Amino acid sequence: MNVTRIVAGYAISMFWGAIVLWLIIDKYTWGYLAKKDITGKKPGILSVPAGVVERLLYTTAFLVNQPGFIAVWLALKVASQWERWKKVDERATYNVFLIGSGLSLIMAFLGAWVAAGHIPLTK
Repeated sequence: MNVTRIVAGYAISMFWGAIVLWLIIDKYTWGYLAKKDITGKKPGILSVPAGVVERLLYTTAFLVNQPGFIAVWLALKVASQWERWKKVDERATYNVFLIGSGLSLIMAFLGAWVAAGHIPLTK
């Protein structure tokens, strides 16, 4: 693998992923829920660095062909919040979790494809 591709792939996954998720989750989704007066507990300040680390792990799992790790990671995330999300007033938080996790997976997959050379960097 080419070092430039690897750096570009991880930059897409981690840096651009952080921007995309911040815009969609923090600004749009939580803003939409607030306007609709839907309750839900917004995660703390560590959610952005946690998301960056998560996309690092996902991208690496894709690159080393170990997608099972992602399934285990997601299962642990869901299990840790299961009791909370069963409550009716926390369904909005659960839905935001689903959107964020899906977007993180997409950004990690995109970054892994760039790093692996499946998506050209230039023409």
